[in-house]
Amino acid sequence: MGSKGTADYRRRRKEAERRRRQKAELTQSEPKQSDAAISRGLSLGRRDAATDCAWCDGPITPRRRGPIPKWCSATCRHRAWEQTRAAASGRSAVQVVERRVEVLVPATPARRDWPALLAELARQIDDGRIYDRDLIDLSNALGTVLKAYRRRPHVVSGSINSQRQARARQEARQGRVG
Repeated sequence: MGSKGTADYRRRRKEAERRRRQKAELTQSEPKQSDAAISRGLSLGRRDAATDCAWCDGPITPRRRGPIPKWCSATCRHRAWEQTRAAASGRSAVQVVERRVEVLVPATPARRDWPALLAELARQIDDGRIYDRDLIDLSNALGTVLKAYRRRPHVVSGSINSQRQARARQEARQGRVG
């Protein structure tokens, strides 16, 4: 390298200045991006790569020089840093999501549902859809139901038989008419 007074040094400085001026002329002749182009989403360069803040999704105003920003402000940058730090330590913030979940609970059968349910139980036993291992528990449960049924005074008095006969006559008449 030469000192400032040498011809070689002056020639290199002159060449560097010429290149700097050419570059400045090229950047001045480039068309500036208009507000209309920004609103249409047209981008002319690398500077417009990040348009939304990585934390709050707010707009970022890119600077002409320097690194391309990710955040719109120092506050957003700090919050993102805190989140990253918390995640690294295993104590990441949890986002609470409120929603209503409906769980369908089978309703207790009404008095009119029992005959159909017991008929379905009989079909499942006949078809073999109830396992043999479950029949003992089912027998105990049905025994308890029969004991409760026989304790009713209506059944003990025998009036249930006359009601059965009346219902059978009614069903027979409906079968002939229908």
